[in-house]
Amino acid sequence: MSTPPTTASALETWQRAERQLDAGLQDAAAEAYRSLTADPDLAAPAWLRLSIIAANQGRHRESVDAALSACAARNPDPDLLYGIARRLIYLGEVHAALACALHPAMLRSHRPPLQAKLGKLLAGRYMPVAALQLLDLARDGGVRDPAVDYLAGLCRMHLGDDAGAEQALESALAAAPDHIPALRTLTKLRPPREGEDRIGRLQGVLSRVGEGHEDAPLLLYALFAEYDRQGDVPQAWDALQRAMTLRRAQLRYDAGAEQQLFEFLTSTRPPAAQGEGDGGPRPVFILGQPRSGTSLLERLLGRHDGIAAGGELQDLNYQLRYCCDLAGPPWLDLPLAQRAESADFAELGRRYLERTRWRARGRAVYVDKMPANFVNVSHIVRALPQARILHMVRGPMDTCFSNLKEWFGGVYAHSYDQLEMADHFRRYRTLMAHWRALYPDRILDVRYDELVTEPERVLREIVDFLGLPAQDGLADAADRGGTVATPSAMQAREPVHRRYLDQWRRYEAYLGPLKERLGALAY
Repeated sequence: MSTPPTTASALETWQRAERQLDAGLQDAAAEAYRSLTADPDLAAPAWLRLSIIAANQGRHRESVDAALSACAARNPDPDLLYGIARRLIYLGEVHAALACALHPAMLRSHRPPLQAKLGKLLAGRYMPVAALQLLDLARDGGVRDPAVDYLAGLCRMHLGDDAGAEQALESALAAAPDHIPALRTLTKLRPPREGEDRIGRLQGVLSRVGEGHEDAPLLLYALFAEYDRQGDVPQAWDALQRAMTLRRAQLRYDAGAEQQLFEFLTSTRPPAAQGEGDGGPRPVFILGQPRSGTSLLERLLGRHDGIAAGGELQDLNYQLRYCCDLAGPPWLDLPLAQRAESADFAELGRRYLERTRWRARGRAVYVDKMPANFVNVSHIVRALPQARILHMVRGPMDTCFSNLKEWFGGVYAHSYDQLEMADHFRRYRTLMAHWRALYPDRILDVRYDELVTEPERVLREIVDFLGLPAQDGLADAADRGGTVATPSAMQAREPVHRRYLDQWRRYEAYLGPLKERLGALAY
């Protein structure tokens, strides 16, 4: 084992590496940084630089490994902890990122602006508990930023703290009356109180910022919700149509690329792995279309003593990219799907479990509720023989309309146009039929209409499918606790009811293009 360099020589090596990196001499810089990985003071920043260099040179696995090494070598410097956490979040290594974000040195740093930046990052990745801890520290430390107040309110809403959420959102709006995300979240949080002219408030902001504002679609979705609540269908549809048109113009959606991906997936017929795994906590995937009842199902199952709700996780795609040594977004695209056919699925399963089992919190089963994992069914059954899949099935028109009337941020870009939504839904149905034919013992279809009309019976069947003992009272979801970090947060906390069945029929006169394109599926 070599002797660590003296502090003076180490600093000289660091400075030389920095100059080489600035000059574009990445290989020389990497060699210098690598020589510093044994230095207790410079190991973590050196690994961080090596992660970035490896990514620049197309070595994704090496980039991830280096970032994890930076985490392992971290020292209690808040700026360094922030840099490592940010890198790990980008690479999808959430658990390691939390170790840096919630390090005592960060929490006790008395660096409110830095805590606010890190809290924003975590909130953007749907980690409301950790994000709120940092955001509250920043606010208590004197940060006066409407964006921080808004995110604190959003996190509190996801955690079921309605009063705290409203207080934080109104704080954001007091400082910035035209803060559109805060206004939109407030419309989701609660209905207007008596005498409250929320429509006037929203219209006033829209008239000031104009429809050219990047957040104008959010305002129009909020207006749709308010008009819909009042039963004013023509005004509601007008707001929704304008919202969809504006949002669609902001996003890139390649229907042809999606078609190619789905055709490739339906051309594959890989066998599922056999066995029951290692006996540790079992992952259960709830998947299907967004707005099909996936959040409701996860919340109901989370009431079982043996099941932990894990939320919408991106770990599967991130770990698939690691195994394929292919950088890219946290979703499946055609290049990743093609390369995955030669992946080591045993490695994928191990890495997925290592990064998600902490969410089980001592329970036998934990839920990964990422709806879009329906494209990953063959990867799941090959990597995780112990996993079970619950496919949420809702009526096509209800599902498509519910997608059209929701703002999803930067995902589900097909959901802002009736024809594109219908085409996507048809492709999804074809793909799921393919998976069900291949893996009938691993997939259980859960019909939304049956779940809300006969919840106790359906939940008993699901629990039996998961190999757990029956438990009474699972259908009582009318509690405010727990985390629901999705657009369906408020609906999922309501008691089980049938109000959303056939909700599209109120707007049937406007949904002709959707209905026609769905064809025989239009029910």
